[in-house]
Amino acid sequence: MKKITKFILIVTSVGSILSIATLNASQLAVVGQPTPKVDGQQITQPGKVRFVGPTEDNLSSPDYRQGGPPSAGVKCDRGKIKLTALVPESQIGRTVSEYPVFFFYLPKADTQLAEFFLEDEKENLIYQTTLKINNSPGVMSVSIPANKNLSPLQVGKNYRWSISLICDTQDRGTDVFAVGMVRRIELSAEILRELETADPRQKTVIYAENGIWQDALSTLAAARRANPNDTGLAADWKSLLDSVKLGEIAKEPIVEIEPQP
Repeated sequence: MKKITKFILIVTSVGSILSIATLNASQLAVVGQPTPKVDGQQITQPGKVRFVGPTEDNLSSPDYRQGGPPSAGVKCDRGKIKLTALVPESQIGRTVSEYPVFFFYLPKADTQLAEFFLEDEKENLIYQTTLKINNSPGVMSVSIPANKNLSPLQVGKNYRWSISLICDTQDRGTDVFAVGMVRRIELSAEILRELETADPRQKTVIYAENGIWQDALSTLAAARRANPNDTGLAADWKSLLDSVKLGEIAKEPIVEIEPQP
């Protein structure tokens, strides 16, 4: 894959995040702590969804969740909130999905194009797509398609993803980036049993309390799309984003975008 210069610089800058990959995969791949309960029921009070990040993910590294480093170049985003990858403060989002969904906030921008990359630990391209944006700011997502002969994410492996605003198609050095990491893990039999009988809100709690960010976020986002006027789900959404210091995005709309052919 032909990489643009600035993306390579950012990859180098966030290399410290990948240091966690040196840990034994068996230490990282299984999550099995049961979710707290009250009178045998999962805790699902509106606004009480809190993400509990795994302690081994708490690395000291620059935060590139929002808009890339100060040297990002001429920025074309014009919103109060910067381009933001919706990931925990560690920038590592765990998932149980073979083909996860990635969320980010796109601000109003002087461009109609964005680009998404997903790479493995060796910087091999897994998936890339160009997105047509309509200058309506909001929380958006990219799904990794399971029907395009793409290999599923491997358990215990780290993958790096990025979203960029293409400010100038002739000078990609002016792109504005946000970067995150994802790692697929497996669940214990006990947690799997809990999920089998849980409704979407309960599933969100189970995922969040067990440090599985990607699935907590995607489950709750799907519930909000299906029930846009549900105040309880809105409170859950705010609480979940607040727990990773992204609360300013909670009131922004969840909007759909289509990948370009």
